[in-house]
Amino acid sequence: MFEDPSPPPDVSWPKHLYRWAYWWPRDLYRYLRYGRPQYLIYFGGAGFGDDLLLGTVLHELRTRGVRRLAVVSRLEGLFTHSPFVDAFVKEDWRTLAAVQRFGGTVVKPVYYTREAPPDYDVPATAHIITTMCRTAGIRGRVALRTYFSLTPAERDRGKLIENQVVIQCTGLGNPNFPLLKHWFTERYQEVVDKLRDRLQFVQLGSATDPPLVGAMDLRGKTSARRSAAILANSRLCITYVGFLMHLARAVDTPSVIIYGGRERPDQSGYLCNENLFTPLPCSPCWRRTSSLQDRECMARITSDDVVAAVERILARGEAPLEIAYEETPEQFTPFDLPWIGKYPLPSG
Repeated sequence: MFEDPSPPPDVSWPKHLYRWAYWWPRDLYRYLRYGRPQYLIYFGGAGFGDDLLLGTVLHELRTRGVRRLAVVSRLEGLFTHSPFVDAFVKEDWRTLAAVQRFGGTVVKPVYYTREAPPDYDVPATAHIITTMCRTAGIRGRVALRTYFSLTPAERDRGKLIENQVVIQCTGLGNPNFPLLKHWFTERYQEVVDKLRDRLQFVQLGSATDPPLVGAMDLRGKTSARRSAAILANSRLCITYVGFLMHLARAVDTPSVIIYGGRERPDQSGYLCNENLFTPLPCSPCWRRTSSLQDRECMARITSDDVVAAVERILARGEAPLEIAYEETPEQFTPFDLPWIGKYPLPSG
């Protein structure tokens, strides 16, 4: 069942008239450009993965009969050809107020309950997709997956080589990248070395990511849509928790996800993937910029563990990917994080 999370406030008619007189030229421009959205959603973060997750919220709204859906994002390619996006707004934040003046609803879906300074995200007890749907006013069962629409021509251009496998290896130089998502470059290279006689690797990611010997180097050379097409033609993907993980699920490509211990797969992952999670007393910690116990959660995952996970996916063949479902929760309760009171919070 769908429920409006934020009914418009009552406004006196003189104030309403004044606002209309002031804003109507600006609102007319936005009306002609974007129409009159019934719902506009945005995340407002720096990560493309978070924006891609908005597509799942839009999908669930559409299946519940909501029409005239709009989205605010930095990356239009995430929503091109989407059957459940009627208008795309590229970071024109003034449009949010305009939609409300048109009688529409603006929603910012979130998946954490609060931030604990200086670098903790405290998640809700449900999966991040379920929680985002809940904060958008959605009730009932939701599918824990993402969506991406490729044209047949785009999909055909994504096949580069036979037996292609996508791999992503991040470096430590990105200041916005949580340290606890970083696995070891030399271990990524070991995975390529151990499987390159059977599989052809395509390396996607940022131009600043460390290159892997023996992989087709497309770092920094692909758009989101091009990356999606390559993933759609790949047997699997090897990566960490982030945009590429969500993009692979959107095009029905299974993945080996190197989780470590920052977050649990049932909090942010997908049932069809091989999720390598390290259970430790401090896991999951959801820390962003610093770590506990010298990143032991990542150090315990070896290249052999990743190779074994690859073998398990290959053994499945072309079987349809499993989809998990959850009911949207009525309340948000933070996890009982085991490090609270046990490990000191960093200062500054």
